[in-house]
Amino acid sequence: MQDILDWPIWYLAALAGFGLSLTALAIHDIRHGRIPNAATYPAIAAGTVLAFVQPLGPWWSFVTAGLAAGVSIGLLAFLTGGMGFGDAKLAVVVGLLLGWPRVLVGLFAAFALGAVTGLALTFTGRLDRGQPMPFGPALAAGALAGLLYGPAVARLLWPGIA
Repeated sequence: MQDILDWPIWYLAALAGFGLSLTALAIHDIRHGRIPNAATYPAIAAGTVLAFVQPLGPWWSFVTAGLAAGVSIGLLAFLTGGMGFGDAKLAVVVGLLLGWPRVLVGLFAAFALGAVTGLALTFTGRLDRGQPMPFGPALAAGALAGLLYGPAVARLLWPGIA
């Protein structure tokens, strides 16, 4: 397992670029309540390319993580209506960037942060029960948590699969 400071500078720069994109999409989701396809489709394409050249592990780990994250969130969106398909596409990007097992921690952190934020906003009266809350910011923050702490937390929480 490599420390993040040991990663090649070109890879850190690429991740920083994706970080800026995720931040912009999170802000857009807060302001407009949606994540635009015009941003997610190019991010998925770029994330797929990066998955094949990243230095952290086999490419299929990153592609599989992207597919699993997108399908999981997409099924939640389809079955519950509580999320949008923009969230599912953003989850594909997050999975492509994080790979396995970081994606587990990233999604876990996103759902935990989203739940805590939703409860806090509801408790303080800033969000009515049943009112939609953007999930993009939680996905972006979860991606950062997964990137920085993914393998260690995954081994702690899910020792048999991480």
